[in-house]
Amino acid sequence: MSRTRGAALLIFATLVACGATSFGNQGQSVADEVVAVERAALDRWGKGDVEGFMTLYADEITYFDPFQDPRVDGLAKIRALYGPLAGKFKVDRYEMLNPKVQRYGDVAVLTYNVQNYARQPDGTERPATRWNSTAVFRRIGGKWRTIHSHWSFTKPDVRMPGSP
Repeated sequence: MSRTRGAALLIFATLVACGATSFGNQGQSVADEVVAVERAALDRWGKGDVEGFMTLYADEITYFDPFQDPRVDGLAKIRALYGPLAGKFKVDRYEMLNPKVQRYGDVAVLTYNVQNYARQPDGTERPATRWNSTAVFRRIGGKWRTIHSHWSFTKPDVRMPGSP
């Protein structure tokens, strides 16, 4: 084998290996990207900034949370619902637990738990609300946008009416 042909084969093998590595990590990079955009929205939410999620939501978003009886359809309705809350709450700290991203082409499903913490007057913190979250993302215009969001309490108190 000539030196030139050997060098060409080495370059080709290196490119194939790099391509295979990139392809194999592609799902991981999507997972990292989806988790990062959700964390950025949670960071803003914790400061009372509802726009973090509003800019992430697609116009056709559908939304469930335990404070709304019906499903909320569309970004305009969610903005009307949460816009008045801007700046009126604070989450001192949160932890995103167990994030999992499942990708199906241009759709990705993110599920995770959130533990919120509240700072006490003495400077200590205590666990506050715990949530389950499911966010369905779709790649729109090259960006991951939420098309469905569902929030529920982790281990809520589900006593039947009239029970102690």
